[in-house]
Amino acid sequence: MALPEGDIERPSEPIVPRRFIWGILLGFAFFHFSASIFWQFGSFYLFAGIGETAFLLIGLIGGLPILVGLAGVYLWGSLSDRWHRRLPFIIIGFLAQSVSFFLYIFIQDSLTFLIVTCAAYLFSLATVPMANAYLTEARTFKGGAVGILLATSSVGWSVGAFTGGFLFAMIGMTGLFFLGSIALVVAALVIIVFVREIPQAKGPALSQVNEQDSVPSPNPWWKPKMWILLVLALAVAIGSLGVNGFAYFFGVYLVSEIGGTPLMVGIANGFASLFGLGVTLAAGHGSDRIGRKPIILLGFAGYGVFMLVYLFVFNPWIAMLLWFIPLYPLISTASYAAAADLSRVKERGRAMSTIATANSLGQAIGPIIGGALVQFVLFTLRGNLPFAIVTSIIAFSIVLVLVPETLHQRKK
Repeated sequence: MALPEGDIERPSEPIVPRRFIWGILLGFAFFHFSASIFWQFGSFYLFAGIGETAFLLIGLIGGLPILVGLAGVYLWGSLSDRWHRRLPFIIIGFLAQSVSFFLYIFIQDSLTFLIVTCAAYLFSLATVPMANAYLTEARTFKGGAVGILLATSSVGWSVGAFTGGFLFAMIGMTGLFFLGSIALVVAALVIIVFVREIPQAKGPALSQVNEQDSVPSPNPWWKPKMWILLVLALAVAIGSLGVNGFAYFFGVYLVSEIGGTPLMVGIANGFASLFGLGVTLAAGHGSDRIGRKPIILLGFAGYGVFMLVYLFVFNPWIAMLLWFIPLYPLISTASYAAAADLSRVKERGRAMSTIATANSLGQAIGPIIGGALVQFVLFTLRGNLPFAIVTSIIAFSIVLVLVPETLHQRKK
């Protein structure tokens, strides 16, 4: 994950001090530290802490805030492209999430929990695509740029998961929420102190790379390349839908259905994120060398096989160990890199927001469908695994048949 010595400078690209890049990475490490606390224990806290037993409502609390947040993603992405400012949106998102974590300490009912989470997601959901847009403007190797951010985020997820798992029994969710709130304030301060906006490159050198990058693009969605991006986003959304229909309830499943413990939940998510660091770096490197499409296909195929195997696992220790296997970085890294290939600089924020939105739709609708299946049809969380297998197969087929390789687009 080492960055070049001195300032980052390549032909036709702006000069970017290393501290800007490191500031983004450090800020998002703190951000994902907090996010991991909420994600891994959110459904379990609602189930065992607040006492909510309706799985559909638990799924709605996990999914509806993301749907609300999507309303802000394209608004912030469009404003970011128009003003060419990424950092204000990142900072506001961090602080909004920090306030919500602090308020969780005092919330004792599901409805209030839902309202506060919706308000926070309206501002915070756009932070990751804004960071991806920032980094891909500064680096020639787009897959490597996205990979570095995801790898750093994996460190935050890993540390947050381990910390949450080990501290859960000592300080409970109230203490973890307070810790997460402080970490988000630190994340915002890191961005404010160490990072500045990347200036636009000017002069003939820019036109040699892409003569159209300086031309305004009021409606980029009419371009064939952007339609390819929308098809890829559809595959990402479908794949994410099935996976999150099970993954959101993983804490409840491991503890209440097969006899695990909250500590095991933290260990499982912690090692998954830790191993995801290596997978993310490899995925970024591989997508820049062999292409985006093979890495994405490997991710969807891996999810299908993983869920099939998981269907026949009943031992909590084996379930915990298998959860260590990270597959999401393959799809995410290569998909964001493909979005960078298919978009111009002035469209980059919207392109990254498209992939983020697709994944967020899966994260939002997946828990709702999963909760409904458990409450009204299957009556067991294990029953959501076949649903995840089917969606992985569909997503794999869409990419295989309809999405061309995009790496050559950047090279051209």
